[in-house]
Amino acid sequence: MAKSPKTAPKAKPASSAKAEAHATEAATKMLDGGMDKISDIATKFGTFAEDGVKSMTERATASTEVMRTIGSRNVDFLTRTIEQGVEATQAMTTVKDPRKLMEIQSGFAKSLFSAYTSEMNAQAELCMLAWRDAAKPFTAAWASK
Repeated sequence: MAKSPKTAPKAKPASSAKAEAHATEAATKMLDGGMDKISDIATKFGTFAEDGVKSMTERATASTEVMRTIGSRNVDFLTRTIEQGVEATQAMTTVKDPRKLMEIQSGFAKSLFSAYTSEMNAQAELCMLAWRDAAKPFTAAWASK
């Protein structure tokens, strides 16, 4: 039997080899560029998340302080109101004249209403200042645009 001649592998033309090298180089550049973009996005996201957590912590601390102040003011107001109520009650129990009784009672009611209105205005101002402070990052961003 006759042996068949081995076929020699075909050599790639030079233009085909250059095209493959160019395609490989282009793909590598695209992958490197894509990885750089992904890395930039991850860095920006990390910075954004860190800034957000820091801002949230600052706002939570500030709101806690406002709530603590309002709570303290409420307790002080309640204490003063109870003390004034006890004083008014004591004064009313010693009076024999109904007109004097009505005078003491209406004076107490006017005083209480005035104190309540004043306290609510002060607390509303505290809340408004807290709101303005919390909104500063947003208003600064809007003003810069």
